Amino acid sequence: RFNLMDVTLHTDAIHRGAGQIMPPTRRCCFAAELTAKPTLQEPVFLVEITCPQEAMSGVYNCMNLRRGCVFEENPREGTPLIQVKAHLPVSESFGFVAALRQATSGQAFPQ
Repeated sequence: RFNLMDVTLHTDAIHRGAGQIMPPTRRCCFAAELTAKPTLQEPVFLVEITCPQEAMSGVYNCMNLRRGCVFEENPREGTPLIQVKAHLPVSESFGFVAALRQATSGQAFPQ
């Protein structure tokens, strides 16, 4: 959506038709979009994984294969378990649970 703030049109009615106005308007809008430095954004899931310390290498291997990014590790008090928080791209999440269970021999529990 573009908001026009000021317009100066030709005085003759023949030069104010859609055929004379739309092509330059389209080019200006397209140029404005390109100069705004557009970016592509990818949806990501927040994944929480609970696993024992000895299964952490499998968690990291699985996350790295799927372009995941681990950003937090918290040990659970009174248990040998560690809770891992990571961002995982949605496009890489299909079959993630099965791959994680296979990489950790069933010791990791994603939520």
